[in-house]
Amino acid sequence: MSRRTLVRIAVAAVLIAVIAGIYFSPLRAEFTRDNIRHRVESLRGTWYGPLVLIGLYAVGCIFAIPATVFVFAAGFIWGWMLGGAYAWIGGMLGATASFLVARFVGEGLLDRFGYVGRTVAKRVDHAGFRSLLVLRLIPGIPFAVLNYGAGVAGVRLVDFVGATAIGLLPTFVFAYCADALFNGTMSEGDALKRVVIACLSLLGLVLLPQLIKRFTRRAEITPSAES
Repeated sequence: MSRRTLVRIAVAAVLIAVIAGIYFSPLRAEFTRDNIRHRVESLRGTWYGPLVLIGLYAVGCIFAIPATVFVFAAGFIWGWMLGGAYAWIGGMLGATASFLVARFVGEGLLDRFGYVGRTVAKRVDHAGFRSLLVLRLIPGIPFAVLNYGAGVAGVRLVDFVGATAIGLLPTFVFAYCADALFNGTMSEGDALKRVVIACLSLLGLVLLPQLIKRFTRRAEITPSAES
């Protein structure tokens, strides 16, 4: 067994151990929306407060801590514009770090599945950006799952960064809703509706060109088939 393989196994073991330690121990209770908000709120007036939030969010992504706790904290403390920007930066850094870790640990994993693995890798390479962007905009899919899944699947880094940068734009809506929620000007139901509408609207914009292209092709084929 090569040294590189041993390092990959060690990194994977550490990740699994830390994630398991967070989710199956009392430590999990610390990573709630309110706890994160209270801890970061004390840094509101400091110049390094945003850096702490960005750093915590980035590290949290690597260890699969739900992204929403950091986005809500950022929105409540700094408002939708600055808070959204800080959360977007933290999300980008954390997602990219998770992706690179997964690509290192999962290097060559698909090749072990023979033809099926090579077929999946080829399709991912061909449609990585579009597929990942669509998945980013579907509400409910865990952020960390997409980060690690894209790394193992072999999505190109440029496609991953581009799709993630666009896919994280609803972060600003999350931050706005967080600000409104904590100020009592919006209910949780209204906040959830706005987030879903924002995600689905962006998803529609992403899929619209593909749908138009498909219908155009069908319209071109139909007359020729009838003739």
